[in-house]
Amino acid sequence: MSIVIVARVDQQELGKNAIPLLNVWTYFNLVFNVILLPILVLTFMLSKRVTKRHPSLINVCLTWILSGIFSLLLFFGGRAKPTDPDPSSTLCIAQTSLLYGILPMWSVAVFVLMYFIMGIVSADGRALSVSRVKMMLMLGAPYIAQICFSIATLIISLKRPNHVTREHRFFYCALRYPPLSDAMSIFTFIVCLGIIIIILRLCLLLYRNCRALRRTGELIVIDLQFLVRVIVFAVFIFLGMFVDVVSVFSQRSLAPDLYTALAGTVVFLVFGSQADVLRVWCFWQKDGPVQVSPTPFREAGWVNLDFISSPQMNLRDYSAILPSPTPAHLAHGHGRSFFSQYPQ
Repeated sequence: MSIVIVARVDQQELGKNAIPLLNVWTYFNLVFNVILLPILVLTFMLSKRVTKRHPSLINVCLTWILSGIFSLLLFFGGRAKPTDPDPSSTLCIAQTSLLYGILPMWSVAVFVLMYFIMGIVSADGRALSVSRVKMMLMLGAPYIAQICFSIATLIISLKRPNHVTREHRFFYCALRYPPLSDAMSIFTFIVCLGIIIIILRLCLLLYRNCRALRRTGELIVIDLQFLVRVIVFAVFIFLGMFVDVVSVFSQRSLAPDLYTALAGTVVFLVFGSQADVLRVWCFWQKDGPVQVSPTPFREAGWVNLDFISSPQMNLRDYSAILPSPTPAHLAHGHGRSFFSQYPQ
C-alpha cells in the first residue's frame, strides 16, 4: 500500500505492480472519460426525453473528457506499455504541456458549476440574471486556466527538454520542475477551497430552511437525490484537496494519478444515475411515472433553466417559486418544501 500512495517511482521500483496499475489507470481513463462521458454529454444535449441541463454541468463533463484524451496520448500513439518503443520528444512535450493544465481546468469548472447552483438555491437571482457575455466568460474560464498552465509548461519544456521524461511519472510523460508543479497545486487548492466554502454555504441554507419549515409546521420533503449528490461532490473535493497536498510534499506519489483516473468515474456515476438519463438509456423499458426534480416548466432548478437563450429573465416571474432562506417568506409560502425545489 505504501508503494501505491507514497512512492510513484519508476517501473523497476514498482516491480510487478507496474503493469497492473498501468492497466487500471488506462481502463478508467478510456472507459469512463473517453467513452461513457461523451455518451452522457450527447444524451444531455440531444435527447428530447432528458430534462435540460445547465451549460456549466455539461462544461464539467467536457473537461473530464479532455483530461482522458490528454492522459492517453501515449496509449493512442502505441507507446503506453514499457515494452513499446520510447515516445518521441515531441509527443512527450505535447502530452506534458496538456496534462499540467488538467487540475486547474477541473477545479475552475466545478467552481463555476457550484456558483450557479448556489445562485439558484440562495434565491438571490445571481444565476438567473447572468448576461450572455458573462456566461461565456465563466464557461470559458476553465479552458483559460488550462491554456495558461499549458503554455507555461510548454515554454519550460522547450527550454529544458531533458527534464521531460516518462520516468518521472511512468503512466505518462511529465516535466521534472517542482516550482511549476507547486504553482499548479497551490492554484488548485485555492479554487477547491472556494468550492468547499460554497458547499458549506449550501448546507447551511438547507439546515436553516429545514428549521424554518419545521417551525411553521409545513411538511418537510427532502430531495434525497440532491443531498446525495452534494455529499458525494463534497467528499470528492475534500479528497482532491488531500491529494493536492500529497502531491506538493511527495512529487512522485501515485495518489494524484489514481485520483485523476477515478475522477471521471465519479462524475459519470453522479450525473449518469439521474432518473431521466437512465430512462433514456433503458430504451427497452416502457416509460413509467418517473419523478425528475424539478419537473414543472419554469420551476426553479438548475437542470431546466436556459440561462443563455434568455439572459434577461424577469426575476419577478420566479419570486413565488424560488425558495427564500428567511422564515418570514416561508410562512407566507404556498405549502411547498424548500428541498423539493432543488436540482438533482
